[in-house]
Amino acid sequence: MRAWILLAWVLSQGAWALAPCEKESPVGSWCEVNIDQLHPTQGGVGQLQVDTTAQELADKSEKQLDKLMKKKEIPIVIAPDGGYWLVDRHHLTKALWQRGVTQARVKVIARLQDRANFWSQMQNNHWAWLKDERGQPLTPEQLPRHIGDLPDYPYRTLAGLLQDAGYFSKGEQVYFVEFAWASWLGRQMGWQPVNVVTLPDRLAEAKRLACGTLAGDLPGYPGKQCRVNQPRAAD
Repeated sequence: MRAWILLAWVLSQGAWALAPCEKESPVGSWCEVNIDQLHPTQGGVGQLQVDTTAQELADKSEKQLDKLMKKKEIPIVIAPDGGYWLVDRHHLTKALWQRGVTQARVKVIARLQDRANFWSQMQNNHWAWLKDERGQPLTPEQLPRHIGDLPDYPYRTLAGLLQDAGYFSKGEQVYFVEFAWASWLGRQMGWQPVNVVTLPDRLAEAKRLACGTLAGDLPGYPGKQCRVNQPRAAD
């Protein structure tokens, strides 16, 4: 517990001490915001990945944490009403929140002024993913309002691990690529349970599927690992 009290202090002091985010914070600027003020732009997270990230953070020194958090940019969009919308790093942010960290260092990537077209702009810029784990539509009102309310999407964990292993790439840093893979993997695998016990077998099957031609229309296909290990087939 003492280690996490120290972590919470480290992330809000010294090198982390930035000006508070405001409605008029310039695009491209860094600022500090209360994690409770960050609104998710996706329906869920891979909770197994969140828990793993939280544990990894616990093992890092102050210097390592500083380096990591500068590298892991947390981008936000400021809405016309001044709300802060988190457009990436939901897993990292929830992991920080789970460990009692209250403030986050974020980068403002856009300030949108058109209230009527806010969500169409968010989607056109790939800053929101209005679908659930199975690819069914979500309305903006159905999105969780707080990072701690994001439910578990087990197949999002599978897609994240698949990406980390090099079986598909995020390409030009378009957000939410993993969700397209998650819903596709779920359909291909019949939505079999993904949990701590079944994860190794599910991941092995996902790797096989990821390198087959059926995945050809998905973003980031084929990943480097598929090319290294050719031939593979999933058809």
